[in-house]
Amino acid sequence: MTRLVCALGPDSAGTLLHRFIESSASRLDVAVYEAGPSYGWIFPRAVERGVRVRLLLDGHTGANRGCLDALRAAAERGVIVPCRLRRHQGMREAHWKLLVADSDRLAVGTGNLIQRDAPADRHGRLPPDAAPLAGTREWWVFVDGAPTLAATARSRIGAVWREGAPPPPVWAVEHVAEVPPVGTPHPAVAPLEVEVSPRRLQLTTDARAVRTAIESLLEPPSRRCLITVPYVHTWAHEVRPLLQRCMELSAQGADVRLLLGSVPADGDVAALRDRGLRTRVMDPQRCTTGHAKGMVVDRATLVMSSNWSAAGLGTSLEAALRIDHAAASDYFADAFERDWAVADPAWNGRG
Repeated sequence: MTRLVCALGPDSAGTLLHRFIESSASRLDVAVYEAGPSYGWIFPRAVERGVRVRLLLDGHTGANRGCLDALRAAAERGVIVPCRLRRHQGMREAHWKLLVADSDRLAVGTGNLIQRDAPADRHGRLPPDAAPLAGTREWWVFVDGAPTLAATARSRIGAVWREGAPPPPVWAVEHVAEVPPVGTPHPAVAPLEVEVSPRRLQLTTDARAVRTAIESLLEPPSRRCLITVPYVHTWAHEVRPLLQRCMELSAQGADVRLLLGSVPADGDVAALRDRGLRTRVMDPQRCTTGHAKGMVVDRATLVMSSNWSAAGLGTSLEAALRIDHAAASDYFADAFERDWAVADPAWNGRG
């Protein structure tokens, strides 16, 4: 059997990410949109242990600059971390959050390797022993004992790696977008560890494939359909059919709810309201800012890097893991319910 660990951020996901990376023994492939300075030290340390590392980042500055500064400092003392950037082609970004360690372990999640998305307990403790952490709400899954899934993920990372380029010596100045505040969710929730058959896990590594996975989840009749994403671009043609299907499920009596991480634009509010979709927005004062991207549909869960946007479901490099396991679904559904209880209506009236 394969071991699956389900985790929430900021509660425990960052601490488990540290453990995942630091426990790698022979190989480590990391493909993320951003890695910040708070994680810049961990990759040289892996190289010093003799681990073969590949760090694949999106080709923008942002937090990546701080991580690359740490890698350059390590190189000056003779520790070389192989790192490449995926150059932008139109709306195609390397937006995935995918890690592969050794021959049979992988991690798929919703947040970047930055302090805001993945804070870690400095003593390596997990709830309830660790103090509550401040950070964005994230969903993560860690898989141990799945060599076929790990090989599939590593092969895909390798293909993109060959298209990448070394980081430039000088970065162009980029506009830094304002980010919403983060809070400290209460209670801090421990991870869930279960055994699952590998046949119950399905990995996808492309935006269109993620959209197909969502469509597959939404196709049959269901009793519950809980969706959490930072935002929804209701105008995108990749998104509109999904919202239409959610509306149909709701009309059939399913519990369909949408939990957003930020207040939607007026046009998106109108589109969601017109479809009759129950929608709330996470409140950083009572919980934290939502950055998770996931779904629970009956006994199945999808943890993904994709936003519900044209890029996230159409053009970007993304990753998602579908889990068909009742305990895992209940774990993330319970997290959804706790966040929903302290969220705000997306518009006046009931949400």
